[in-house]
Amino acid sequence: MQKIFTRKLFQFLALPFLFGSSQYSYSQDFTFKFDNSLKVIQNGQTLTNAFAGGLNAPQFSTCKLDSDGIEDLVVFDRTANKLYTFLAQKDDSGKYFWQYSPQYENAFPKISNWILLRDFNRDGKKDIFTYTPSGIKVYQNISTTNLSFKLIADPIFSTGYSGKLNLYLSSADIPAITDVDNDGDDDIVAFDPSGNFAAFHKNFSIENYKNANVLEFKRVGDCWGGFFKEHYDDMVFNQPCGENPQPLENPFPSKSSAKVLHSGNSILLLDLNGDGLKDVLYGHVTQNRVASLTNVGTASQAKFNSGNFNFPDIYPVNFPVFPAIYYEDLDFDGVKDLVTSPNGADNALQTVDYQNSAWFYKNKGKDDKPDFSFVQKNILQNTMVDLGENSAPVFADIDGDGDQDLLVGNAGNRADLGYRASIYLFENKGNNTFELIDPDFLEIAKNQQLFDIKPFITDMNADGIDDLGFISNSFTGINIRYFPNNAQKGKAFNLKLSEVVILPQIQYLANGDFPLFFDLNKDGLKDLLIGKGSGRLAYYKNTGTAKLPIYILENEELGGITSDYTIGNISLITADLNGDGKEELITGNRNGYVTVYKNITEQNLKKFVADSTTIFDEFNGKNASIQMGGGLIMAVTDLNNDKIPDLMIGTNTGGLKWLKNTSKFIITATEEPINFIFYPNPTSRYLNVKNPSVGDYEVFDILGRRVLYQKNSQVNQEISFDLSSQNNGIYFLKISVDGDLKRTEKVILKK
Repeated sequence: MQKIFTRKLFQFLALPFLFGSSQYSYSQDFTFKFDNSLKVIQNGQTLTNAFAGGLNAPQFSTCKLDSDGIEDLVVFDRTANKLYTFLAQKDDSGKYFWQYSPQYENAFPKISNWILLRDFNRDGKKDIFTYTPSGIKVYQNISTTNLSFKLIADPIFSTGYSGKLNLYLSSADIPAITDVDNDGDDDIVAFDPSGNFAAFHKNFSIENYKNANVLEFKRVGDCWGGFFKEHYDDMVFNQPCGENPQPLENPFPSKSSAKVLHSGNSILLLDLNGDGLKDVLYGHVTQNRVASLTNVGTASQAKFNSGNFNFPDIYPVNFPVFPAIYYEDLDFDGVKDLVTSPNGADNALQTVDYQNSAWFYKNKGKDDKPDFSFVQKNILQNTMVDLGENSAPVFADIDGDGDQDLLVGNAGNRADLGYRASIYLFENKGNNTFELIDPDFLEIAKNQQLFDIKPFITDMNADGIDDLGFISNSFTGINIRYFPNNAQKGKAFNLKLSEVVILPQIQYLANGDFPLFFDLNKDGLKDLLIGKGSGRLAYYKNTGTAKLPIYILENEELGGITSDYTIGNISLITADLNGDGKEELITGNRNGYVTVYKNITEQNLKKFVADSTTIFDEFNGKNASIQMGGGLIMAVTDLNNDKIPDLMIGTNTGGLKWLKNTSKFIITATEEPINFIFYPNPTSRYLNVKNPSVGDYEVFDILGRRVLYQKNSQVNQEISFDLSSQNNGIYFLKISVDGDLKRTEKVILKK
């Protein structure tokens, strides 16, 4: 296969970083755009949404995103606070499928915790109901030609026995928003602050205004449905709720004087038996199951007197913690289906299988009398690269065929041996196609119980050959380790699990840290930069040698980048993004933004200045700052031979994003490169020349005899000399252009 242009010295993994960490910025030198030209094959199938980014705790709603009149899909992931948009598209056979279409995401406002799309004013366009502190806010769909929303209520108010107050909703909860009493407008049922009983907030729009255009709510009764609970299946039925809001005695009084805290509930109302009444499906934060309650009351006054706490009867929902339930047509048959997923903001002590966290039950009945049949545990997830959680990519020519393969680490997945992280190997098959070859490269998960593996590629032992390393967590602490590559340069990697080398403990290494080995001070030795989980950027100077490095903490807040736990978990990578021969520092962060620091070795180490990095917003037709997900970790390579590297981005939802680099290319074939580098020196075998100019490259021994020679024909074409046949000693690298000697460098060979 064609040799792919790659700047291997700077092919390191990137972690998420502080967006806008400087109040100043360069001009817009670096731009990117979403790209779906790469294909990924997994289990013999081409993934239709390979680079959607993965899903952990997805929430499902339908909405018309474009103008074709077909309901499309909006998915919000609670763990990443990231919204995804999918168009309903037809394949060659005319069958509909969901196609990831990120351009529509930019039409939505910033969402956190939860989102439900409901057409409250009955105009045929779905509106947004979402979280606001201690309540609910609403964006009206005002779309004409393009999708558009307008904030109309923040928060929603409801009149109760304490007057007109915000309609309370815990940040952990998902409410039911539907026409409960069948009068033509959407009501809201939500659990009270204690989480023990449901409150009915009736919408009086029809009664007072003869249309559904107004959100005017009043709490009706002391509770709704005549039931109380404290946790999940400790139901107390047949309780008097009344018709007027009055203070209600709690049947589960607190055993202390401390305030009772809301525990977390999700609720969905639908007609389960075709009698025209809204029944209940709900989940609780302490349980792995979904309960159903059958309504035996009336449309105006619900009543429940029994419950089924293992729903559905056949193949009941079973998540480790806090399931939520959604009711949408996901298989294009015109009937709403049931989909469930975990509702937590994190992995609940690594108990949730984030590769199978979207359970789909097909409805073989009707919307108002469903018949649910379990189909799969990973709807949508099975169409994308989804490794569970915290995917961390890096490129390397693992098989030695001349192109860049893809390695991806993850946080871990639960299997027979427990919760363990691994590295996935996707082989580059050419034609922009990658295929999953091995989900446990080197059998790391099989043999070691590690978590949060973040791999990197660099020459760790100064032999001139790239090695594979990673940082990981375990029950014994956090370590950086690497596998020496015993192959010859340019050949397939030769790695053995038994030969792993664990670096001496780095001072102050902590959970969430990310390493980058990079010669920051340009002394010929790779230093260590660490993006901290706390949000800082630490600089450890190499005070040893290339072969025996000693890393000493030099600066705890390099570039003035200080702690910020709200967006921390900085990831780092360096690459020449515009071809000027100078490396940029590329970072990502927990909040999902990419930042670039131009010409990093020329930056003021006390105050880095960020470039105004942007991604093309296709929906609005302009470049913009776009949130990519959560916990971003980057890898760089040039797969299309345009001489500038593109970005592969891992997310905390276990997936990948592919960004095409659209930055202006500076270097031309006739320009002199700025940053000439030769390495390693001393070397034990290979001498590499990075960013060479066009000319003659000769290696002479101490007696003046030429022992090696190469001529390159292109700027930035990396050159490599193999000194294995030479004796230890001093050599000289001489560079000539058109017969004129331009440069001489001393090289030490020490095997």
